[in-house]
Amino acid sequence: MWQMGGAGPMFGQVGFFHRYGGKDFEDKRPLQRYVNESKRLLGVLDQRLAGREWIMGRDYSIADIAVLPWVRCLHVNYEADELLELARFRNVQRVLADWLDRPPVQRGLNMPPAPHSP
Repeated sequence: MWQMGGAGPMFGQVGFFHRYGGKDFEDKRPLQRYVNESKRLLGVLDQRLAGREWIMGRDYSIADIAVLPWVRCLHVNYEADELLELARFRNVQRVLADWLDRPPVQRGLNMPPAPHSP
């Protein structure tokens, strides 16, 4: 529920107002509202991950599968690293790296397979 009611909608709005159509809006208040809330949510996530391997504890779960792609999207799709100060959320960065190292995640991120160079 945290992902569906918080991280997903807020992170998605950052993407819209920072990278896509909303970036051209003169009024930057909407962007700032979503940046502030996304930073708050990243802080909540960072605190939750302190001393844990995964969001719910020792075991990888649907919570990780639901939340971590959104965190990756902030970097890869929205290019919001600096805007959101992503580097300061060390636990989030640690768990995101662990998630990206998982072979099933790597396979999923390569669907469909990238074309091979000749």
